Amino acid sequence: MRGGKGLLGWIGALPWHNPMTLATGLAFLMLFAIGAEVALKSFTGLGRPVLFYENPVYGYRMKPNQETWRFGGAHFKINNLGLRAAEDWDDDIRGKVMFVGDSVTYGGNHISNEDLFSTLAVKGLPLKSGNAGIPNWGVENVYGLVVEEQFVPAATVVTTFIEDDFYRGLQQGKNKPWIKYETPALAMSELADFVWHRYFTDVQAQSRREREGVPEDVRVERAAQKLKAMDEYLKREGRAHLILISPTRKEVLGLQPRDARVKAALERHGVDAVYLLDKPRIVGASQEEKRDWYMDNDHLTPKGHAVWGELIGDELKRVVRK
Repeated sequence: MRGGKGLLGWIGALPWHNPMTLATGLAFLMLFAIGAEVALKSFTGLGRPVLFYENPVYGYRMKPNQETWRFGGAHFKINNLGLRAAEDWDDDIRGKVMFVGDSVTYGGNHISNEDLFSTLAVKGLPLKSGNAGIPNWGVENVYGLVVEEQFVPAATVVTTFIEDDFYRGLQQGKNKPWIKYETPALAMSELADFVWHRYFTDVQAQSRREREGVPEDVRVERAAQKLKAMDEYLKREGRAHLILISPTRKEVLGLQPRDARVKAALERHGVDAVYLLDKPRIVGASQEEKRDWYMDNDHLTPKGHAVWGELIGDELKRVVRK
């Protein structure tokens, strides 16, 4: 606008001392806030998050019996056992596969149940899939759920980890805006949590504080030890167990080597882990295709979930027990 005032200058020039102008302004702000709240809930799923509960043994998990829609209309159906699954599960373990891991397995707020690699991996197979992946979980969280809590409602267990999971220890789900224990009063309050975490929180420093009590090599050694113990426990229980290491985008693009400390610890404890990085489907893909698999350095797009689902499906055919 002329005179350099712009919209703010025009608003400031209004006769706010006039009760009518003030009432009109407040009404406009209220309507704007209501409209923004409705839009956020309708188009982003903010204000209706997946809810979690705390547990001292495994940190935290999804509450059972939920259904919601998140960013981009991503569909979340949580069954009676707290698994992302199309239907409730009974006590019969036959023909069931439970996927466990961190946010890569969980899928994040943009991936529907139907597009998860845990769902796609069993396509065409006489199997039911349930996804127990949880954001920010580490190897020790998975061990706590499966071994200490003895939660194994399936004949086959697929554990999928990124290498960072071996450094995390037992995560408690604190100070993470994507881990909600109660429904927020407003969609805008959830948005504010995300903005604060993204722009005003030193995430790396926070992560260091959470982990710095235990040296890295000790954490990795302990995680590998527990993963081996979990594998042995599942085999004693007569379950098939598939351990997968999901590569980062940098590893897939050849910009970063795999974590030597983690690999050495797995070998030292005799953990039979499948590195998806070595699969011909990944090795032979173009750089452009590889980039399309990732949302960021760790998490997958629907295209990435489709490829991982294809690879894991092939592995399931090798180890599954009906």
